[in-house]
Amino acid sequence: MLCGVPNHGVYVSDESLGSEFNGRGPFLRGLNEGEGEVVPGTAFLTLRSDGLDKFAQGDGRFIGKPGTPTGITAEGPALVGATNLVLGAVDHRETAYHPRAFREIYKFIAGHEPDRVAIVPEAQVKLSGLVTGTPGGAPTNRPISGSTVDVFRVSPDTGERIGAVVHASQTSTDGRWGPAQVDPTWHLEIVLTSPGSTTTHFYRSPFPRSSDIVHLRAAHPLGPDASAGAVVMMSRPRGYFGLPRDVVLLDGKEPTDVKTGVPTDSITTLRLSAAEVGRPVAGLFNEERIVARAWPASENRIAVAELTY
Repeated sequence: MLCGVPNHGVYVSDESLGSEFNGRGPFLRGLNEGEGEVVPGTAFLTLRSDGLDKFAQGDGRFIGKPGTPTGITAEGPALVGATNLVLGAVDHRETAYHPRAFREIYKFIAGHEPDRVAIVPEAQVKLSGLVTGTPGGAPTNRPISGSTVDVFRVSPDTGERIGAVVHASQTSTDGRWGPAQVDPTWHLEIVLTSPGSTTTHFYRSPFPRSSDIVHLRAAHPLGPDASAGAVVMMSRPRGYFGLPRDVVLLDGKEPTDVKTGVPTDSITTLRLSAAEVGRPVAGLFNEERIVARAWPASENRIAVAELTY
């Protein structure tokens, strides 16, 4: 399965021929030239967007060259000899994470339709994952030791904590945290405190099923935002915000830092005054709503409403 993969490049050019993203370079030419573009005897499936994948655009504005033709079209991910499916108006990440993508991947592997697409909740949910770092502000996938992870149940309406801490752990050299046992209906606040990093308060929708890949990484250093009273972000790891395709509201307003047209932004940031510290801030993406609390930036804290869908 190849989901939104730029199989023919992000651009086609006589410049930067050594880039793996150049459709005219030796890497992609070596994969694609010949009678077919797949390995004989192996079934291939490609999933692509109908025009909203930022890496399959005819204009170079998404690679820093606005107005320059890329030589690529929306059909760029398709391969000769593969089963090539168009999922509709999905963005680059959604070619792998959208429910429609799950259906097509399941059918291709199992040979029949899935019994259901919706997630079936478990009675008891256990969560764990890996803490990685942002040394010097640059993210890495290396585990971070000495980080603390605290999990709280919170009100879905106000983001306020309900009761005492549900789980507390400290990472060792492997960077692992958990497991935390939670109810599949609980909205959660996960607080990550990593050495030398911004204390990050992640607000999450209920987890219907257990997962050992709830990976955590501290938010970027506040930098210029340190002068704000509070900073609240809304993040969508499994896709981008598309305007006007999606309903995207942060604190009741459509974000001004999310571009319209082809979806390219997965994070939006709200800066609040000191007088607004402590109040609830609602983030809405289509049908998913998360309420975070505005923590004081003066304490090197940041809140992130992290969307699941």
